[in-house]
Amino acid sequence: MTLPTTDDAQLRTSDTEEEMWDLVEGGDPAEARRTYPSGWLWLTGEESVRTLLVALLDADTDARYGVDDLASRSDLDESAVEEAIDALISLGVLVADEGAYRINDHAIVYHAAGELSAAVEATGAPDDETGLEYLARLESVRLMLDALLEADPGQSLTQEDVHLLTGVSRKRVWLHVEKLVDLGVVEESGDEYVVGASNSVIRLVQSLDAAVVGATLAPSHP
Repeated sequence: MTLPTTDDAQLRTSDTEEEMWDLVEGGDPAEARRTYPSGWLWLTGEESVRTLLVALLDADTDARYGVDDLASRSDLDESAVEEAIDALISLGVLVADEGAYRINDHAIVYHAAGELSAAVEATGAPDDETGLEYLARLESVRLMLDALLEADPGQSLTQEDVHLLTGVSRKRVWLHVEKLVDLGVVEESGDEYVVGASNSVIRLVQSLDAAVVGATLAPSHP
């Protein structure tokens, strides 16, 4: 998946959504979603970007960080950090500052990611994992959440519906949909799953998605 930049954006927007659905109908829904990702999927689909962002959520926003500092903080190698830095600069999360980088604590993406991570932690993430990493670590869960961005509150879906919408294998849907149940994103109703009408996690995924789209398409950042 291409990293998001302000100059090269193929995010799923009102202009590209129909093209994604054409791909869904003609082939693999998962590949279609990767080709025209939502802001949520674009941000979380790259492990280095996701990992560095997670590492920055509890960092000192007044400090300046070199590449080596960020590599140490995120447990990534420096080449992965440099790629992730470019993406986070394009989203306004990081700002270059005299050979180092600082966190832009006014960045909407940064705050949206922090709020989502905190909501997941409050709902049920393990103690040894941040909420955002717990939610986004598995591609099958990322793709299911991607599909739920389009669902109406109260909408019912079967596991087969989720499989057809996402391209996630039936086995993986069966294995991982329980994470979304535990977080209250969907509720079990017989053989179906009902999209939570007032669940904070899906609402904050939607907020993060919108923040990424807005930041990626913005002409510049401070």
